Amino acid sequence: MTDASLQKSPGWILFQGILLVVLGSLAIVFPLVATIAIEQVFAALLLIAGGYSLATALGRKNQRIAHRVITTLWALLTLVTGLLLVFAVVAGAKMLTILLGSYFAAQGIVTILAALKFRGSSALWIMSFSGVVSLVLAYMIFSGFPGTAGWALGLLLGINLIFTGASFIWTSSVLRAA
Repeated sequence: MTDASLQKSPGWILFQGILLVVLGSLAIVFPLVATIAIEQVFAALLLIAGGYSLATALGRKNQRIAHRVITTLWALLTLVTGLLLVFAVVAGAKMLTILLGSYFAAQGIVTILAALKFRGSSALWIMSFSGVVSLVLAYMIFSGFPGTAGWALGLLLGINLIFTGASFIWTSSVLRAA
């Protein structure tokens, strides 16, 4: 959005913020439903990407045969993964939860290492704290696994939606005041 369109639409931004807060609250209240929804959206994205890749690979007659074979195999792998996620929802949720926990662990380590470059400044402490929070989240996910697969994705999505919605609501109020 441009600055001009932002100033003309604080009501629309307010609506988006309220909608995100409501959806985030629902995700927190029903984390299993939200987790399944996330897993199924991920499956749908893989199916779309795989279908497009397969159509592209088969439609490009001017490419070398080796390139077309590799692209076709990659597309089929993407399609099969999407189909597995559609039909094996619990396994898919577990896989995505493992990926999320791994992401948090890696983010925590990298953030703490990056914080060391800021010795002597207040950035060291806030970055270190952020890294520790990420490591704690990773620990929470892995220490309760596989039980965390039923709620972690939905809960974290809900928290994210609420904070994003709150920022939209705040932005709307700032724009109205301006």
